[in-house]
Amino acid sequence: MSRANPLVLDALDMLAKRGLVPVVSKRGKHIKVRWVDQGRVYVLVVARTPSDYRTRLNSRAVLRRLLRAN
Repeated sequence: MSRANPLVLDALDMLAKRGLVPVVSKRGKHIKVRWVDQGRVYVLVVARTPSDYRTRLNSRAVLRRLLRAN
């Protein structure tokens, strides 16, 4: 299990609660979570090896901002 899994699972849960269907891409150094909301494509990039506990907080904050802006 990679350290990025909790970050991706958090993002998938938040998007599912909003009724959005994300696509997870694991190619390259980062994991990308993509979804379409009101005709726009959004991408959340998650590092495979997060550096510390703030990574999870920052990832959640970015996702919340993206969802709130729409």
